[in-house]
Amino acid sequence: MARVFIAGPNFSGRSALLKARLGRPGFFVGPYAEAALSGLASTVADEVAIYRDASTTHTAFAPLDFAGLSRRKPPTLSGGEQVLLALHCFSQSRYRAIGLDTALEQLDPAHGAAALAFLSRGDFDALLIDNRIALPPGWSEIAATEASNAFACDPGAAVADLAPRAAPAIAIHGLSFRYRAGNEIFRGFDLALAPGRVYRLLGPNGAGKSTLFKLLAGVLAPDAGTVTLDAAPYAPWRSGNRVFALATQNPDHQWCGATLAEDLARRRAALRRLGVGPLPDDDTLAALAARLGVGNFDQHLYELPLAARKRLSWLWPFAGVMPWLMLDEPSIGQDRATRAALAAALQRLCGLGYGVVVVTHDDGFAGLMPHAVLRIAEKTVHVTGS
Repeated sequence: MARVFIAGPNFSGRSALLKARLGRPGFFVGPYAEAALSGLASTVADEVAIYRDASTTHTAFAPLDFAGLSRRKPPTLSGGEQVLLALHCFSQSRYRAIGLDTALEQLDPAHGAAALAFLSRGDFDALLIDNRIALPPGWSEIAATEASNAFACDPGAAVADLAPRAAPAIAIHGLSFRYRAGNEIFRGFDLALAPGRVYRLLGPNGAGKSTLFKLLAGVLAPDAGTVTLDAAPYAPWRSGNRVFALATQNPDHQWCGATLAEDLARRRAALRRLGVGPLPDDDTLAALAARLGVGNFDQHLYELPLAARKRLSWLWPFAGVMPWLMLDEPSIGQDRATRAALAAALQRLCGLGYGVVVVTHDDGFAGLMPHAVLRIAEKTVHVTGS
C-alpha cells in the first residue's frame, strides 16, 4: 500500500497535489474534520452506521469510547474528537484510500501517535500533509514546489505599532460546567491568570479546552462560579465580552459576514454596543488585514484558502481592542516560518502588557516562547509551570 507524505510551505500546491493523487473515490479529511463527516447524522452512532460496510477488511480504529459517545451530536464533539470520529468511520468503510490535509495537527500527542500508526500499517493507500512532523518511517515523500507569494503574512508587523496595555488580572473561583445531557466538564476549580505572559492550555482531545475559552468569552454560562478582573466581578455571559479577543479553532465559526468589510462592520457595531473602545478606524484595520495576508475589504472570506482564513482570524486579537488574547490552536495549517513569526508576535504582546492564553498541541510552536502551562485534568485546571 502506498504511503505518501506531501511536504512544502503554505500555498506551494500541497493540497491540490494531495487531492489529485487521492482521486475518487477517496476519503478526504481536511483541517476541520466536520466537513469529512456526512452531515446527515443526528448522533455519533448514526454517523458510524452511515459508513459501516460489512465487506471492509480495514483494521478498526477506535481510540475513543464511541459507544459512550453514541448519543452525542457530531458537531458537539471537539475538533480533535471529530478527526478521530472521521478516522473511525473510514476504518469501518469500504474506501481504499484516505487523504489527510493537516487534520492530525488537531490531535493530542497520544491520539496523534495512534492515528499515524493506524495510517502507517493499514491495508489502504494514505496521503498526508502535516506541518509538525517529519517524514514518517516507511513513507515516501513528494515535495510541492509551486512558488507563490499569495497571502504573505507578517504577524510581527501586525503588532509592531501597538501601544502598551495594562491587562487586568483574572481570577476564577469555583467554576463548574456541564453540557446539557452531557458529561461534566469542570467541577469547582480556581485559577488565577496574570497579564504579561503566555499561558498554554493543555489537555487531551475533548477535555474542555475550547469550552473554557467559550466560558471566558461569555458564549457559555457556567453552572456555578465567578470571574473577576482586578477583583471586580465580571460575567460576560450576562453583560457581554469586553476583555477576551477570541480566535476560534475553526475560523469559519467566528465570521460576522460573508466579506471582510461585513465582518469588520458588524463586529465594530457589536463592540460599540458593549462600550468597548476606542476602536481602530478602517485604514488601521485595512493595514492590519494586509499584514495578515488579505489586502481587499471586499474579499469573500469563504473563498480564501483555509490557511489564509486562519491567519485573518488573528485580526481582532492583534488589533489591540481587547487586553487578553485567546487563540485556539492558532498554528493549525501554518508552516514553520509563520509559526515562528506568530510566536514572536505573541511574545511582543506580552511585553506590552497584554495577556495571552493559547490552546495548542504543537510542542514546537509552544517551545518558541516562554510560557506557563495550564493543564486540564480531573475536571479542574492546574498551573504546572513552564
